[in-house]
Amino acid sequence: MKAELINEFYLLQQSRVANKYNDVLEEQVYAPLKDANHKMTTWISERGHMLMSLDVRLYNSMKHLRKKYLKF
Repeated sequence: MKAELINEFYLLQQSRVANKYNDVLEEQVYAPLKDANHKMTTWISERGHMLMSLDVRLYNSMKHLRKKYLKF
């Protein structure tokens, strides 16, 4: 009986260590990576929207200049 209790106590400690390791891993590795990934994707998305609006403005300006100066 005593050996079984010691074994159960050892298994309980091991499970706590695994849970603590998972918490530390989540807190120190996965959370910062998730935050950095979110920042990069939002930055890339904002840059893409900015470039698309710039492309539309350029196309409209070129169309206006073609109509004004390149009359065939």
